[in-house]
Amino acid sequence: MRPLPLRFFLVLLTFFWAVGASSAHPIHRSIAEATYQPSSRILEVALRLFADDFEATLSAREKKKISLEKTPAADFDRVAHAYLAERFVVKTAAGMATTRRWIGREFKDGANECWFYFEVALPEGIEGVTILHAALTDQFRDQLNSVVVHAGARKQTLFFLPTHREKTVRFPPE
Repeated sequence: MRPLPLRFFLVLLTFFWAVGASSAHPIHRSIAEATYQPSSRILEVALRLFADDFEATLSAREKKKISLEKTPAADFDRVAHAYLAERFVVKTAAGMATTRRWIGREFKDGANECWFYFEVALPEGIEGVTILHAALTDQFRDQLNSVVVHAGARKQTLFFLPTHREKTVRFPPE
């Protein structure tokens, strides 16, 4: 069976984005921007999740109500970081797990968005790096995740479905 063309996924993502602009979001998705800085060999990641979906996922995991507004910030961050450390993983081209440095988070209540910012050291560069993005797939069967990877003028969009949660960064030749 032939893989579906990238154009199909781009149209699908655009559709999901448009549908999600309404107050209710029948489609579950997250979007991340990852920018590789070659001078520091750091991958800077900004990850956006729907806040209500993330709260539901953390609450199910912790078996108690987790709320951005009511859970103490330190407790929320501890639970969120532990979850994301398992569900958003970056491995070097050699297959070694990386560690992340948390920069912060931002809650945009009116947009129902929670943004997480972190950095990952990639001493060997970005080419061949593997990203596992399985956030919220344990809670929502229709979860669609994407990561747009930037490295200078090069750009690649990776799409993650519940059954295809790990992708490798491979830029076309310049």
